[in-house]
Amino acid sequence: MGWRIKNLTTTTAGAPHAVYQPTAWLFAQFTRHVVFQGYTSTTGGDGQLYELYCSDSDSWEVKNLVSEAGGARAATNANGYIWAHQGSQHVVYQGERFDGHVHELWYTEDDGWNSNDLTHAASAPLTLSQPYGYETYFDGHQRVVYQARGGGHVHELSNAGNGWHDLDLTAATGAPPCAPDAAPTGYSFEGQRTAHVLTRTELGHVIDFWADASGWHWDDLTAITRAPIAGDSETINGYVFRGEGTQHVNYVGGDGHVHELWWRASDGWHHNDLTTAGGAVPAYVTSSPAGYAFEAGLFQPVATQHVLFTGTDELVHELWYSQGQWHVNDIGSRLGAPRIVGHPVAFVEVDQGSQNVFYLSDAHEIIELRWTVS
Repeated sequence: MGWRIKNLTTTTAGAPHAVYQPTAWLFAQFTRHVVFQGYTSTTGGDGQLYELYCSDSDSWEVKNLVSEAGGARAATNANGYIWAHQGSQHVVYQGERFDGHVHELWYTEDDGWNSNDLTHAASAPLTLSQPYGYETYFDGHQRVVYQARGGGHVHELSNAGNGWHDLDLTAATGAPPCAPDAAPTGYSFEGQRTAHVLTRTELGHVIDFWADASGWHWDDLTAITRAPIAGDSETINGYVFRGEGTQHVNYVGGDGHVHELWWRASDGWHHNDLTTAGGAVPAYVTSSPAGYAFEAGLFQPVATQHVLFTGTDELVHELWYSQGQWHVNDIGSRLGAPRIVGHPVAFVEVDQGSQNVFYLSDAHEIIELRWTVS
């Protein structure tokens, strides 16, 4: 039981080198998927999005998704997610030369990989930021959020199987504009049947757009909790801990500490300084932590929480919580892992008892850090 490291670039036949941070997700039958833009020493980013994928056999394969789907070339990185309601996988990104369009590559078992221009499909404004996609399973919607060009407005493109629709969340709620370099993210709180979109203002306040049956609303989580302001990272990330009925928002403050804003039904939002609580090293103020809950299951009798972040030593570190206490694991140095560029992405496999962390190394390679029970 424990953590181990694998270099997916050097161990996967035909895998190219990478640039920009990857995106990763878990799909049906426990298949793991990592998507990244390719890199060459002569041209830099090649505009192609490659997928590394494997089953529980831990044998990885690679394919070029842009080529297979006939999609647009990519500007930078991408974001991937699943739409369990339809049994499909989706990758969203901004097109080459920052064309402002939200492009989508999507996969079903029957049709394989296909492409779509969501900006055109929804008659939506151009994007300034990297788009981010997620699913709200309680109502069967797939959702893609981004910052539109000009004015700092956050837009959502949504589809419930009847076509794509655009909504200006900032205008709909009267929320303040987001920072010019902010890229909104989202998550679903299935237990409360709410959708959440996170961003930050130019003053560093964390904003939560949230939707229930009555429509969209917004909260200034920094003002509510009196937490330190966020640093200069593009994204603020959130997740749900089903075992305790709580939601959690993680960010790096201007003080270099990893901060958590967390909510429970009985008393609302709270703040916790995880760096102080766990005794962790400082984080890069421009990085974005990756958090998830490891819910209780066959291989994990006690539910835990995990937050992965990039330290100022350019290594991956883990903060983890169990039974009322935060701990730190300097996972990068323990494994002799290469330095990270950007920040990690991660997910958990509860049914198989594994944690999966991926990142771009300073050698343009995709690194996997994986925890298993055996």
